[in-house]
Amino acid sequence: MKTLVVVITCLLATAAAAGPYARETRVAHLDQALAALRALGEGRIAFERELHDAVRTKCHATAPTTSCARTQARAVCAAKPAGCIAAADVLLTNQHAANDLVSELTRVKLVRSSTDYHAALLGELHAIYALLAAEFVLAVSGSAGADVAKRIDQFCTERDREVHRCAPGASGCVPSLAYQRCAAGLVWYIAGSP
Repeated sequence: MKTLVVVITCLLATAAAAGPYARETRVAHLDQALAALRALGEGRIAFERELHDAVRTKCHATAPTTSCARTQARAVCAAKPAGCIAAADVLLTNQHAANDLVSELTRVKLVRSSTDYHAALLGELHAIYALLAAEFVLAVSGSAGADVAKRIDQFCTERDREVHRCAPGASGCVPSLAYQRCAAGLVWYIAGSP
């Protein structure tokens, strides 16, 4: 019986490593998203707005479902070049992360003080992703030769093995993030950097 459990455990681990969450698959997806967002150049902001508006208007429930957002991403990407869906994955992940990354108090201030709340929220996220990118650069500075997507994958896989706690109001701290949010934030920030 013990041998059977070990064999089943090994088979499940092998199947998981070869599936959609395999490192090579994740890295390829990150690489595709980076390439697509870099190719957009300054147009990536307009693409982000287009996707945001499509999700907001078509999935207008208080909390848009993931399936509706994916459907809107496919519709927006239908006439766009390859890699659009990977880029849309990054943008949708960042949109879903906004309320967790930007405090409620800050969001209320943005509503009161800005003429374009969405642009102001993107500015707040940009500042958070800049901190994350600085942490990323420091963490991978000794790994010359590896490509950016591999570095992002490794960093985001290992970053939160220990919980990152931030003191209330700490401006130079990025709390623990799920892998997807870490990778999406870094891809967005790095794709927009020279």
